[in-house]
Amino acid sequence: MRRQPDFSTTNRPARVPAWQPLALAACGLLATFAVLQAFVAREEAASAAARLAEVSREVEAAAARRQALETRARAAGGEALAAEEAPPARIVAEVASLLPDDARLERLAIDYKRGGLLEMLVVARDAAAWDRLLQRMEAAPRLRELEPGPEARAAEVRSLVRARWAAGPR
Repeated sequence: MRRQPDFSTTNRPARVPAWQPLALAACGLLATFAVLQAFVAREEAASAAARLAEVSREVEAAAARRQALETRARAAGGEALAAEEAPPARIVAEVASLLPDDARLERLAIDYKRGGLLEMLVVARDAAAWDRLLQRMEAAPRLRELEPGPEARAAEVRSLVRARWAAGPR
């Protein structure tokens, strides 16, 4: 038997599929979760902005401290010299090449923090050797601000010589 179409004018209640209430509940849960996530993200953004402001203040304070230290270092005697710019072996070799045969270097101190300040204890056999040594040091391209110490020219000349090392390409 076949079902006959119903041509009645009465309204029938619509049948709601069983999955629709579940889908509506799931959408409600998702919307609640999204609102919660938005609230958490807003709190994280505010926390990150506060941390950024704190770090920016720390950076500004560190920059001011660095500037003050650089100013104090310049006032105290110049910029520091990096050991990579002037390795000790290179300084010793160049200073040794300046020595005449009748002079010797007994001690060499390199102060990198004071801009490559050299203190050399030099012994020359006589006054002529001492004069040749000073002429060579004054003509050396890497030695600046040469300051020979006190000397006695009676026999052997022993003196402390200070100079500043000028770093740069060979």
